[in-house]
Amino acid sequence: MAQKNDGAKIAIDVIGFILHLLLNIIFYAVVIFAIYKVGITAKDFCYQVFGAYTMDAAPGINAEITIEDGASTMEVAAALEQYRLIPNRYSFYLKVQLMGYKILAGTYILNTSMTYDEILNQITNYANSIVQELPEA
Repeated sequence: MAQKNDGAKIAIDVIGFILHLLLNIIFYAVVIFAIYKVGITAKDFCYQVFGAYTMDAAPGINAEITIEDGASTMEVAAALEQYRLIPNRYSFYLKVQLMGYKILAGTYILNTSMTYDEILNQITNYANSIVQELPEA
């Protein structure tokens, strides 16, 4: 009778060990996958900020964007994201903050094939606005 209990105990120990091992493998696989996904996301975000990222290949699609006087950088970034000119408002906001750009009010023609730098060169130069205020007489 004692041998049956010993055999059952050994079987339970072996099954417990196998389950423990499988759970560890699953846990570490999930951790490695999560680290991989975070790394890919971080790489993409950094490329958007520092690289020459565009939404579409040339010729792209033109969009007319009006930036109101007093609009915040995040409001401008949200509008650009809404028109599919940029992929991520937060990467655009970070780029503006890091580089010290001053976005100016106006109406601009932008294209989905423009990089962040090209977009910023347009919207930081009032001469590029298609609507110019007439001087008062």
